[in-house]
Amino acid sequence: MSDRTLLFVHPHPDDESIACGGVIARSGTEGVRTVVVTCTGGEAGENLAGIDLGGESLVEHRRRELDEAVRILGVARHERLGYRDSGMVDTPDNAHPDCFHLAPLDEAAARLATLIREERPEAIVSDDANGSYGHPDHIKANRVTIRAVELAADAAADVPGEPWHVPRRFVHTFSHSRLHAAHAALMEAGLPSPFGVEGEDEVGDGPKRFGAPDELVTTRVDIAAHLSTKLAAMRAHASQMAPDSFFFNVPEQVVGQFLGVEEFVLEAGDPSTSTPDSLL
Repeated sequence: MSDRTLLFVHPHPDDESIACGGVIARSGTEGVRTVVVTCTGGEAGENLAGIDLGGESLVEHRRRELDEAVRILGVARHERLGYRDSGMVDTPDNAHPDCFHLAPLDEAAARLATLIREERPEAIVSDDANGSYGHPDHIKANRVTIRAVELAADAAADVPGEPWHVPRRFVHTFSHSRLHAAHAALMEAGLPSPFGVEGEDEVGDGPKRFGAPDELVTTRVDIAAHLSTKLAAMRAHASQMAPDSFFFNVPEQVVGQFLGVEEFVLEAGDPSTSTPDSLL
């Protein structure tokens, strides 16, 4: 086992590729052991791209898509936490007894803490407290990760394995300047932008506002050399991302700024042990 390990916690199939695919791919080529945890099976998703599922259920198909994506990214270990997709607020999926956001916090955190003790990562990455864009499972992934880090370090916790204190806990994010640049470029190119407020041409403080102020971003990782791998992993999630997805049609002038970097905020850990261009 590598003496350097990164652990990534993501709510649904495809989140690993979109949010951190470049860092995962880059880390693997640099000899870092990468571990990805997927909290749900994406049961509440839709066949957004309208592809032929070949007789499979969408859940079965998304499982195979995820397997292929983590293979492309060179993930050393992939684990499923075993919960059901919660869907959005006020939907039937959100009330399903097996859904992730209704799972007892310590129960879900203990599952993750067990993996933390097994893998002993130098850093762990999850969504932020807002769940990136407010999805209940993304919010829950943040809370479960925080609690799991606590349980993994607690010698008295009912978790298998030797205690492990994770030195650094990050959340992935988009800086506001990066969002503004991407939004403006998409609009100028006549392409739909997912970052604006409905009815406006500018990114504002409306429901689609997310990310972090630039001054809070602690880590920007250059993944330009691994962008093709990240995009290939995203394309593996073919039911979720059609060829006309904005991810695959970012104007050339902002590809490097928008897709060639992945950004993070160090939320726990000694900043002096972290560098501005690496999670390790």
